[in-house]
Amino acid sequence: MANSNRRIKKTTKKKSPNFEINNLTRAILIITAIILSLCFLTTKMGQVGLFINNIFYLILGNAVVVLPILMVFITINSYLNSIETSDILLIISAIAILILSSIFLDSISALPGIYKNRFAFGIDPWIVGINGGMLGAYINSILLNLFGSLGLTIIVIILTSISLVVFFNLDYQEMGTNIAIGFENLSAKSKELADSAKEKSIERKNNKETKAIDEQRSKREKIKINHPSLMDSDQAFAEDNRKKSVKFQIENDDKKEEDPYIFDQSEFDSNVEPEKISAVTETDKLEIQKEIEGKEDSTPVYEYPPISLLNRKRKTDKIDKDEIYENSRIIEETMENFGIDAKVERVNSGPTVTCYELVPASNVRLSRIVGLADNLSFSLASPDIRIEAPIPGKTAVGIEVPNREKSMVTLEEVINSKAFEENKSDLPLVLGKDTDGGIVISAIDEMPHLLIAGATGSGKSVCVNSIIISLLYKTSPKDLRLILIDPKIVELGIYNDIPHLLIPVVTEPKKAASTLAWAVEEMERRYKTFAENFVKDIRGYNEKFAGTDQKLAKIVIIIDELADLMMVASNEVEDYIQRLTQMARAAGMHLIIATQRPSVDVITGIIKANVPSRISFAVSSQVDSRTILGFAGAEKLLGKGDMLFHPSFYSKPKRIQGAFVSAKEVDRVVEFFKNREYDVDISEEIIEEIQNVSDTKKLDADPLFMDALKLVLYDEQASISYLQRKLSIGYSRAARIVDTMEEQGFVGPSKGSKPRDIYITEEEYLKMLGEDID
Repeated sequence: MANSNRRIKKTTKKKSPNFEINNLTRAILIITAIILSLCFLTTKMGQVGLFINNIFYLILGNAVVVLPILMVFITINSYLNSIETSDILLIISAIAILILSSIFLDSISALPGIYKNRFAFGIDPWIVGINGGMLGAYINSILLNLFGSLGLTIIVIILTSISLVVFFNLDYQEMGTNIAIGFENLSAKSKELADSAKEKSIERKNNKETKAIDEQRSKREKIKINHPSLMDSDQAFAEDNRKKSVKFQIENDDKKEEDPYIFDQSEFDSNVEPEKISAVTETDKLEIQKEIEGKEDSTPVYEYPPISLLNRKRKTDKIDKDEIYENSRIIEETMENFGIDAKVERVNSGPTVTCYELVPASNVRLSRIVGLADNLSFSLASPDIRIEAPIPGKTAVGIEVPNREKSMVTLEEVINSKAFEENKSDLPLVLGKDTDGGIVISAIDEMPHLLIAGATGSGKSVCVNSIIISLLYKTSPKDLRLILIDPKIVELGIYNDIPHLLIPVVTEPKKAASTLAWAVEEMERRYKTFAENFVKDIRGYNEKFAGTDQKLAKIVIIIDELADLMMVASNEVEDYIQRLTQMARAAGMHLIIATQRPSVDVITGIIKANVPSRISFAVSSQVDSRTILGFAGAEKLLGKGDMLFHPSFYSKPKRIQGAFVSAKEVDRVVEFFKNREYDVDISEEIIEEIQNVSDTKKLDADPLFMDALKLVLYDEQASISYLQRKLSIGYSRAARIVDTMEEQGFVGPSKGSKPRDIYITEEEYLKMLGEDID
């Protein structure tokens, strides 16, 4: 008995220590996981927490968030299943998951293999945050050298799958069975959806045929009322249509089931000749189709130009990583030399510039960083450093440094992109790529008007060509019409053969003013039409009259050089532009104004106030930049398509490298349209209206013009003071009348103290009045 008690007591002492050790281990794991989570998620753990955070992030990178989760899961699993062998496998698989997470995060980093380069060149490891840490970077570099990117991907997928199966104690046979069942269910569901879509298609086809037959029947019933003698033929026609409907339904029914709505064949008249009825029915079907299609038979279908007409980009963009590392180090050293605590956290490489996102300490004023632009330019040995402080939506300062090797952005890669295809606007504004390398496409109807300015050779004309070509690739002449005004004659004249033009390209400045006057009248006509049809804008009007001839096309007016127009007729041009920019948006009319002389006498305050969206290319001074954008910055652009895009809905401008299109590409696209027909009658009608506007302007510029001309003719005096006395008008009005007479060739120029020459004759004057000459 004593021996028995001694044996039991010995056994109790052996089990108790193991139980206490297991509980202590679990408690330590849970507490450690909580402490690590606090160190990773907050900065309130003191110097020790900061040290732990830095060490773990340096080794594992962003994979540190996986570590506390794995520790908690191991603790829970150990408590539920206290088997020593499974605990060992669990710990090994957890370590494997942690390492694989580090490798995976490093492989998707923006700059893979960066630690190898850092230690090779002696650069500080904290320049740019890396996702996978040192562990992931080293293992990733070794595996990449041994197996390549494809082999690395396969290895990581296989090891991750094995580790997850072991860690979660999954049954792989059951997993395979579930996957197979899932594929079978997916296949069955796909087949069911395909059958349903097929049935709906057949049903829609039947409904369309029935609708056409009903329309034809109602048409015949109207004829029957007016012509009673056609009663018998109408009945035969209706019965044949019913026969045809029954035949169509049976042929399209795959299951050959009995339709309860099929008419009884015994009700039909057997004396009707099927051949004659069949011929009449086919003809009537064609008539119905023509009535439905309307104008589509007579109007040629618009063919969009193929993308092959544009040049493809031959070489891909390459990022010079060594240059990025070196510039990051120089930027941080320069900031440190001037007592500014800041780190480069992210680098975005674009076609022409690279943006370094600098995150300063909380006690640093942004104005101090902006004031170091010249010092940074000197340290980087690079001209035209631009600083954006802060970057919109980020707690960082953007330092834009020009690339040593700049890459071209072609119009082909922008138009052939997914962004252009998915753009829902009828008037896409194709621009190029931003500093992140992303394609930028806006919409003209959202602007709603655009001002483009820049010095000669900065890329302004190329930008205008890119906008026009992109419109041709996106919108048909039914939805868009263009009015091109080119006082320089040589820029836009090549587009005379495209079908989108309302009138030939306008090259005379005086005629351009008349064209803008016609645009104002067209805008007023459209608003009267909207009011009569109780709609507010062109969208509502086109939705109301969709599929009819009354649908209105949007009009885009492009002025290539505003300065020439302002020199010839500044007051008139400014007034017309003001009216159009204030009211034309709802009427579907938009202005794109370009100029190479961004001075205040060309871009007046009225024009700036009514054209809120601007594009500025490189200019010569801050004054020109402020005239265009309202602030400095455009003077630091690099030229050759480098632009600042500042639409009305942006708080700050976006820097973009414009898409390049060559003259040969434009020639090929225009050549594609040369054999395409378009409505010449509309063009001639509008030209005639513009001419009438011009003539009316000449004759009715002032109500007293004809009276003043009569005084000049018969009294042979053409002085301003003489008209003031005779007509009782002010000096400015009399001066405008005399200037108009001089412009139209009725009087000669001023000769100082000598009187002006009078060229008009009595016969010409009477002819202007419309009177007969005796």
